[in-house]
Amino acid sequence: MLTIAALTFKKAITLFALVGPISMIPVFLSASAALDAGRKARFARTIAVSVTVALLAATFLGMPLLGLLGVSLGAMQVGGGIIVLLLAVAMVLGKETTFKGSPAAAGESRIQEASIVPLAVPLLAGPAAFSYVMANSDWHSYADLVHVVLPIFFVGLVCWITFRFAAHAEREIRQSTMDIVERVSGFVLAAMAVEMIATGLRSLFPVLVPA
Repeated sequence: MLTIAALTFKKAITLFALVGPISMIPVFLSASAALDAGRKARFARTIAVSVTVALLAATFLGMPLLGLLGVSLGAMQVGGGIIVLLLAVAMVLGKETTFKGSPAAAGESRIQEASIVPLAVPLLAGPAAFSYVMANSDWHSYADLVHVVLPIFFVGLVCWITFRFAAHAEREIRQSTMDIVERVSGFVLAAMAVEMIATGLRSLFPVLVPA
């Protein structure tokens, strides 16, 4: 039992680092800038549910589906990296709402769509997180499901708490400060995107890996 608990804790911490909801706070605040408190709360919940469902789907359906479609993990990493890079450039230029879609002009259904692409997927539940849960999806008994499933629900809960807290704390943060944080976050996202693409390219083209 202690082994399962230790493995569950290790996987939860690793998955939390890969998903990185704290680093996505500026993106969340930008996407929800025009929403009232109630809709921000629903938006945060939608993000958390979307991340949880996406990671669960990757865990139990990821490898069989990729094999069925003939898509490699490297190709998914390159595609996800390109999407993240586009958003990073938009954040640096202050055009992120154009990239994600304007919540104020699009209505509730559009908000839910924007929470999935690209905020929940692939920025939160991205290639790195998908790769990790798919690589650790083997289970042979119901006890094994604890360390397979519980870390995903933990990360979904943390995403919800993080964005709910960010929505409440936004009133205490000046817009100029948020603009600076957003630009810096854009640079960080760009670096993450390049790393995603590089990892995918190395997987697709092993010749790129130095001997």
